Amino acid sequence: MRTFWLFRSNLKHLEYYHQYGDLETFEEKCHDFYMLFPIWLLRKNYFDNVVIWRLSKNPPKEINFNVNGNMYSQRWVRNFSEVINHPKPEMSFFRGGFQEYDELTRSIPNHLGKKLYLATGRRITPQWGGKYDLFLQEDMGDFSKGYNCIPFYKTASARIFYPKNQVPRYEICWPANFKQIRYKGHQDFIKAVGQSEYLSSLSIVSCGNNPKVGKELCKKYGVDNIEFRGEVKRDELNSILNQSRFGLCMSNRQDGCPRVVTEILMAGTPLLVRDQTRLLPYYKKLGAITLTDQKLATRIEKANDMWSKLKEEVLLARKDILSFEKICEKNMELWRKI
Repeated sequence: MRTFWLFRSNLKHLEYYHQYGDLETFEEKCHDFYMLFPIWLLRKNYFDNVVIWRLSKNPPKEINFNVNGNMYSQRWVRNFSEVINHPKPEMSFFRGGFQEYDELTRSIPNHLGKKLYLATGRRITPQWGGKYDLFLQEDMGDFSKGYNCIPFYKTASARIFYPKNQVPRYEICWPANFKQIRYKGHQDFIKAVGQSEYLSSLSIVSCGNNPKVGKELCKKYGVDNIEFRGEVKRDELNSILNQSRFGLCMSNRQDGCPRVVTEILMAGTPLLVRDQTRLLPYYKKLGAITLTDQKLATRIEKANDMWSKLKEEVLLARKDILSFEKICEKNMELWRKI
């Protein structure tokens, strides 16, 4: 039996999608590409069995889906070392670069099959001596000497993020997590708005947790044209993106490859992206407008003039380059060469 294991972040042992007990609802409402990709692997018969492993001090009952006669299982263990009690997989995918992964790959390296590692930011390479066969990087600039690196591609769920043909009421939708203010460029953008007559004239909506932080920054820089929605569900974010001419990402190199970028594009909304953001060359191929800190206002004004053309480009990219099927196929083309 060809088995694929996916080890998921230890940040949460329960996610919102664990409430879905049937495959159809799970696929419709789950936003997580790393959880959806293995379903595609089963449908295409690359594997006969998929297991998603997570940690929990009190492991809940496992969740199983039948995918065309193949099994997709979500399981919890108190310690990842417990996987030794299960048949060896053909391949293990470690997402997030956590210490528990490194400890596992050192302790039972021969019981994990081919070991794939994917992390960004400060854990771009293993920090605790983990042993992996292949390193997946979303940004070619992160390829590291001494590591066997290949690209990794991802997209957003087309069932959650899609065009709705709504009339724009905002110029810019800015989805950004205020808990990660050092990475997401909040102060830089709000300060720029306060210093620019043009940016101050735009209607901007911010979606993300801790909106009080954003409001305080607006007071500091004299900004009054940003509406703060706070944290919103992803289907609501899709609606807001569809009510906006542009989606904005101001992440710097300290951030990983922001998931929100593919969500903006899959919503069919043209992208404004800071020149410090990872994967920039890839986004530019999709028609994104690059922003520099020195010419932020002029670049956004230019993008506004080109909006119709950019809208057409992003809708084409959504159907072609960013389609779930094509993204999954690109990854498997590389993996098959291992």
